[in-house]
Amino acid sequence: MTVFARTATFQGRPDTIDAGVAYQRDEAVPTILAMPRCIGMSVLADRTSGMCIITTAWQTRDDMHASVSKIRPIRDRTGKILGAAPELEEWEVAAMHRQHGSGTASCARVTWLKVDSSAADMLIDDFISVTLPALNQIRGFCSASLLVNREWGRAAVSVAYDNPDAVSRRLARSDGQQTMGNNIIVVRDFDMVMPHLRVPDLASY
Repeated sequence: MTVFARTATFQGRPDTIDAGVAYQRDEAVPTILAMPRCIGMSVLADRTSGMCIITTAWQTRDDMHASVSKIRPIRDRTGKILGAAPELEEWEVAAMHRQHGSGTASCARVTWLKVDSSAADMLIDDFISVTLPALNQIRGFCSASLLVNREWGRAAVSVAYDNPDAVSRRLARSDGQQTMGNNIIVVRDFDMVMPHLRVPDLASY
């Protein structure tokens, strides 16, 4: 089963984050989750830098594209609140695994990677067979996902934890740094302010 996701990344100002989160909670999340064939939404925020990442997940690529006109006004309003234009990217949700319910997660580490299209399947296999078992051994680990954009040659690994201290206990292998090396673009930490992803567990090992 393959599902798809769209991320909207806003580089806002730190003093706008709380207003942006309130708008997502009160208006955006209920509206988007009610859209046909939407299977989840999450909001990550970095109150220090002002960066906010909003992810919506869809059953098919066509469903994701059909949502554009309905979501655009919500995204525009979000941009006005945060004082930033969004950077949009579409992804294949290549793997998703939950150790605990998403409601327990409080923070996430996201690692963006360069990945050649020909190496994407190898990355996915390694994530499922090696990275996820390692993550399951970390106290405080909640969930992890791997998003792949084969067209742009990019991937994103998101690992959620139940407290900030758990991030420091993560294994080097767990965020891709040991296996990806120079392929890492950037690693950032976020508060997981709204974990409403209902994407099914897409990994077995």
